Amino acid sequence: MVHLFVKPLFIVRETNMTLAGKPELLAPGGSIEKCKIAFLYGADAVYVGGRQFSLRALARNLNLEELAMASHLARRLGRKLYVTVNVFARQADIEALPLYLEYLNDIGIDGVIVSDPGVLVLARQYAADVPIHLSTQMNSTNSLSALFWANQGVRRINVAREVSFRELQAIRQSTSAELEVFVHGAMCISYSGRCFLSAFLNERSANQGLCSQPCRWSYSLVEEKRPGEFFPIREDDRGSYIFNSRDLCLIEELKRLMGIGIDAFKIEGRMKGALYLAGTLRAYRRAIDHYWNRPGDEAPEASWLSDLNCVSHRPYTKGFLFSEDDRLVGNTEPYVSYLQTHTLAGIVREPALPESEVILDQILQREGMTCVQVRSRLAVGSILEFLDPDGKTHIHQLKLFYDLRGNRLS
Repeated sequence: MVHLFVKPLFIVRETNMTLAGKPELLAPGGSIEKCKIAFLYGADAVYVGGRQFSLRALARNLNLEELAMASHLARRLGRKLYVTVNVFARQADIEALPLYLEYLNDIGIDGVIVSDPGVLVLARQYAADVPIHLSTQMNSTNSLSALFWANQGVRRINVAREVSFRELQAIRQSTSAELEVFVHGAMCISYSGRCFLSAFLNERSANQGLCSQPCRWSYSLVEEKRPGEFFPIREDDRGSYIFNSRDLCLIEELKRLMGIGIDAFKIEGRMKGALYLAGTLRAYRRAIDHYWNRPGDEAPEASWLSDLNCVSHRPYTKGFLFSEDDRLVGNTEPYVSYLQTHTLAGIVREPALPESEVILDQILQREGMTCVQVRSRLAVGSILEFLDPDGKTHIHQLKLFYDLRGNRLS
């Protein structure tokens, strides 16, 4: 089957304004296109990284002009934009940060996400109009820590993934600061993302945004007295992924989290693609709205879980918040790297051709024709699923299609 995108911009996949008290749905935005997709599919806010000072240095990220465009887009839509400045700063960073923070202040972003106390000091001075959010990298795991950071001027704290639900309740009861939790996406094998494997093995520091993900590699053993003699660690024909964390998925626990007053639900994935973004946001947007409007309902809807299973992911876990629910499967996955049943087929767009190209307009006027920017190989007989932002999915078997010059394709 094939999965695609919706409205002037919407996703096709291929098979193989927040109310007071309502949690904010916070989405990753690794590019301007992904920011647009995130807002279209229901994000209340998007977090992005600039070309500097972000822990996703290998993502597309946004240049200075694009940051201003994203901030303008968010304001126009009544949404919010947060910018990550969450590196563990070196001395050269400290010298370069003031001008960057002043720029972020000038373009009117809604929050700056920091993890370094020095960067926090600079943000208070050079981006005084911008609320400060504390990154998960600061591993806030208790109520006194939350109070400390609130006293330093932090408005929102991303609580460490390692806390239990009972600990999260205690933190919530102790502080008036906004609390944010990750509810979906990849999890780092190291404590709150503070990993040194990549720096030691590959000279690429995860704490500078350059992680090469050695925890995802397949490993062999070497016995001390037998140098050069490798003993494979093999769970199946592909080897073993002994450090490989499962992906977090808390859609079945949103009602409990809403019940204790969590302010924002965050989705991981600035390195992920458009289909992942559309599918996860569709599911979590509908789930939040459902429980907000019908608090008496308990069970998640099957369509939410279906959307989450259709995006590329590792087997899911409830992580540490609800680790008692996962005690039989654990948080690591030694057998499987990724599960992928669907592929991004393309993005639905408005056609942009010279006025002389009238044949395309004639084709599109035929009933049911749609203009799609193709992202994967298609063929007659392919099954497409058009993903509307409102949660509807339209299934279509591809029988007839043309290029932008009107040439029929097979």
